[in-house]
Amino acid sequence: MFNKKINYKKLKNYIFYNRIKNTSPNYNNDIDLPSIAEWIACGFFLGDKNFTKFRHEQENDYVYESNWYYEPRNISFESAVEEFTHIFETLISKHTKNKKIILPLSGGLDSRTIASALRNSDNIVTYSYEFLGGVKETKYAKSISDEMGWPFFNYFIPKGYLWETIEELAEINLCQSDFIHPRQMAVIDRVSKLGDLIISGQWGDVLFDLPKLSEKENLDNQTRFLFRKIVKPGGLLLSEKLWEEWGFAGKFEKILFNRIKELLIDIKIDNPSRRVQAFKSIHWAQRWANPNLNIFSSNCELFAPYYENAICEYICSIPDEYLQDRKIQIKYIQNTSPSLAKIPWQVYDLNLYNYKYFNSFYFPRRIYRYLLRNFKEKILNKPSIIQRNWELQFLGSENKKHLEKWLFEKKLLNDIVPLQLINNFYQKFSTENQIVFSHPISMLLTLSVWCEKFWKRK
Repeated sequence: MFNKKINYKKLKNYIFYNRIKNTSPNYNNDIDLPSIAEWIACGFFLGDKNFTKFRHEQENDYVYESNWYYEPRNISFESAVEEFTHIFETLISKHTKNKKIILPLSGGLDSRTIASALRNSDNIVTYSYEFLGGVKETKYAKSISDEMGWPFFNYFIPKGYLWETIEELAEINLCQSDFIHPRQMAVIDRVSKLGDLIISGQWGDVLFDLPKLSEKENLDNQTRFLFRKIVKPGGLLLSEKLWEEWGFAGKFEKILFNRIKELLIDIKIDNPSRRVQAFKSIHWAQRWANPNLNIFSSNCELFAPYYENAICEYICSIPDEYLQDRKIQIKYIQNTSPSLAKIPWQVYDLNLYNYKYFNSFYFPRRIYRYLLRNFKEKILNKPSIIQRNWELQFLGSENKKHLEKWLFEKKLLNDIVPLQLINNFYQKFSTENQIVFSHPISMLLTLSVWCEKFWKRK
């Protein structure tokens, strides 16, 4: 933990985000294969690693010193909610003054919390999107917008949108994370014209819902918990094969485990849940989430209130029990906008007053809906609802044509990944388990684009 005499205002941000648009990095030829193996397994780079061993001394350097600490105050839950209300609403008011606000809405709590903070504002436009042929997500967002009396725009993410935007997306996120998750890329040109300032609810769920770890969990168990969270099974399989192909000694899984463990050790917090939360904010936010925030900031002014130091310092001093199960956000919404609290929370399809009965009183409803969904799919042969981003980008003949072009016709990729291995994993995706192997295919696609756009070989 930090010494209390430290002036926190002089410290760098808790969650780092470079708001300046990235420029071409001009990578040299010195490929960092171990770091690429980590990147494939996790979906993002760890620490300050990158595709090559060359490190920039520029404003977009990756900084991962730990400013996080945990010093819980003796404070009541009611006082904690009041304090959050003051901090959050002050931040929102300061950053939205004289702006026409664009508010992305979802069926979750982070954007709804922002909506509640804007309850007395009217210079607001809202929007939401859902997959074409997917779950009807926008109904929750529209209910929130209608309740507040704000204009609402409903967008559909079309099948195969990625292929027209993939090279532009590479320029924005520098291939730091894969291309199938940032579906906002399909609509950002239209969204950015709606106003002056986009407010993102990113990272609220990490800060206001602690991982459920015992205070007695040792470092190895903390690492195992985090390993399961960030390492993708299909990505790990590909990285293990590459590790062998590249001729490196040792078992890659064990090496990756120890790498994560070392980064956890760097975080000087004894509380296991808080250490894991800090790890996510230092590494996962900066290296996975932030590159795609640039999609917003490259097109419009962006404000991410949950990234603000005032919120992070508040989190560091709030007792664990108040940060379990989104209690503070839920109570804030109930206190300030009871009508918003009555709108269903998408993950439960129950409102913020009765969601707690999801596994008890409403359990029979869950069983009924599960059986009905299976009946429609298997008996009536109704097509499955699209639930995952890769389904929209990788499935179907047209998508297959574009995907195979990047995997098999771009030869630079084969200087890093043998063609036989690409073929092997593509066949596994096509014939064995699409859910597991969609991740390594997505990482291979991203690596192929990086090779073509940024790899300056000697």
